[in-house]
Amino acid sequence: MKDVFHSTGSKILVALVFAMIALMLYTSNASGSVTAKLFGYLTIPMQRVSTMVANNAAVAAGGSGKSKDELAAENQKLQQQVDELNKKLVNYYTYQQENAQLRKFLELKSQNPDFKPVAAAVVGRDPNNIFGQFTIDQGTQSGIKQNDPVVTEAGVVGWVSSVSSTYSKVTTILSPDTKLSAVDKVTRETGVIGCDAHSADTGILKLLYLSEGTKVTAGDLIVTSGIGGIYPRNLIVGTVKSVKHSDTDVSLYAEVSPAVSVKEVRDVMVITSFQGQGEALESFSSSGGK
Repeated sequence: MKDVFHSTGSKILVALVFAMIALMLYTSNASGSVTAKLFGYLTIPMQRVSTMVANNAAVAAGGSGKSKDELAAENQKLQQQVDELNKKLVNYYTYQQENAQLRKFLELKSQNPDFKPVAAAVVGRDPNNIFGQFTIDQGTQSGIKQNDPVVTEAGVVGWVSSVSSTYSKVTTILSPDTKLSAVDKVTRETGVIGCDAHSADTGILKLLYLSEGTKVTAGDLIVTSGIGGIYPRNLIVGTVKSVKHSDTDVSLYAEVSPAVSVKEVRDVMVITSFQGQGEALESFSSSGGK
């Protein structure tokens, strides 16, 4: 029992009791103003908070005093404003895309005065098509016809494989159906750009039928030769990545990284007319070229 009264906790408790008794004696003799000030110091902040809450509630209650019909009319008006803003946003993006296409159109036209390009946007893709075939939003009404070359300002994309009045299907350079005559701008060696399922999956083209003594090397620029009447001359196809031996014969082929990522392209140009278009088309097609 003696140890309990000598413990630290007991000493603190006794001190608090004496302090409370002293405070009670002091406040009974002191003026009421001191107690009032102390009480006010504790309660004023809470009063401020309660007043603020009451004022906000009053404002909210006042704002909700409109009738059901008035609120419905106001909501309809706001919805109309949202619809108008959405239309303006659509127009903004349309104008932005058209301006970008126009700049590319003018650049392509200035570099190739004989071209008659038609700007088009990609509006559909087949996710199961490993060769990147897609649909564009222009067709015969814009002068597009089958076999027209499809390009961007960066290079070759493919060709129009089918066409309707308002849209067209584009077969890309990754397709085995595409065979275009090409030339190495550095060595002037010629070959045929082709692709198969494996190389298409990796996004790589092949410049086929190079001779054993080829001087084609990594970094060389490959462009269209213009032979066959499908593609104009000097459209960029891509850049040589490496040169390898063919598995089927003694020839060599070059792996070519395409200039355009055809599986990601969004805006294209269809060249509906160019100098030399259609020349020797029949003979070249019969030999397997595109």
